Amino acid sequence: MLNNFPMDLANLENLPSPTVITDVTRDNFEQKISNYYQPLVLKNFASDWEIVQKSKNSVTLAAEYLKGFDNQQTLKLIGLTENTLGRMFYNHDLSGMNFSVNKATLSDSIDLMLKADREIRYCLQSVSLKQYYPELIDQLPNKLLPNTQPFIWLGNDVTVPAHFDEANNIAVVAAGKRRFTLFPPEQIKNLYIGPVDFTPAGQPISLVNLRKPDLQQYPLYEEAYANALSVELDAGDAIFIPTPWWHHVESLAPFNVLINYWWSDNRVSSQLPFPMLIHALQALNNMPAEQQQAWQSIMQYYLFSQDVTRHQHIPTAAQGILGEPSAPVASFIHQWLASQVK
Repeated sequence: MLNNFPMDLANLENLPSPTVITDVTRDNFEQKISNYYQPLVLKNFASDWEIVQKSKNSVTLAAEYLKGFDNQQTLKLIGLTENTLGRMFYNHDLSGMNFSVNKATLSDSIDLMLKADREIRYCLQSVSLKQYYPELIDQLPNKLLPNTQPFIWLGNDVTVPAHFDEANNIAVVAAGKRRFTLFPPEQIKNLYIGPVDFTPAGQPISLVNLRKPDLQQYPLYEEAYANALSVELDAGDAIFIPTPWWHHVESLAPFNVLINYWWSDNRVSSQLPFPMLIHALQALNNMPAEQQQAWQSIMQYYLFSQDVTRHQHIPTAAQGILGEPSAPVASFIHQWLASQVK
């Protein structure tokens, strides 16, 4: 049990840091992450990137560097008024969001972010470099994931509440500072997750304000905090976040840039876990209790059993989707699922 909360619980700086690794290479990366299945800090991962070097000298230099890649395409620019304190969230009754979305070019967005007297905090979220700024990709070499497409996030000091990703993630701080606070997947029961079908940015988020935790409304958060990790990263540092760890991300400087890389062994969209969850919710919630219990047994057998011999009574060539994963089997499942939509 923690003492003197909620003040202590609001102090994310007191939490232990994830493990720091410095000798990771493309050859040993897979082994290292499989040894942990927890977040890992990659110190000085991108210290040789030009944008990192510029940002350490001057925010303006980093901003002008990015503006040099502007091709006048418009992006979704998020605006947060000062009363939100930069926290992307819902309105008071969860019927809408607490931010606005407008269109702006990269250069115009950066100019707004750099205004000295900001009444509104701005950010650009999850912009595909392949789609919008492919010339920038070669300037961001990733020795661990050379064939994985990067996304860029930039803005003022804003906060993204705790959420999970469907894929593994390497997030690289390219300018400014960011604090990542992370929770193991099993802490979902203590994080008070909001709606799954109406969210600020795609994935469901924790309703707990980590900087002002209300333990009267969210008493179980104390347990989540006791199991959390937190780390502040500087420009050039990176963090590996395995799916589906929950992560709360604070941009701490007036101007921040993040580059991230998602990757997964799942080959097609029918293998992504979040649609599976949504479909299971819909299917199971419409069943009588006794059927739900019966299907729990079936799902336990097919999905969560540790018995590797349970399908050996079926010839290997006839095992189909119960056998080893493959691209043809994944494609067949995708097509079959699509055919079931009525």
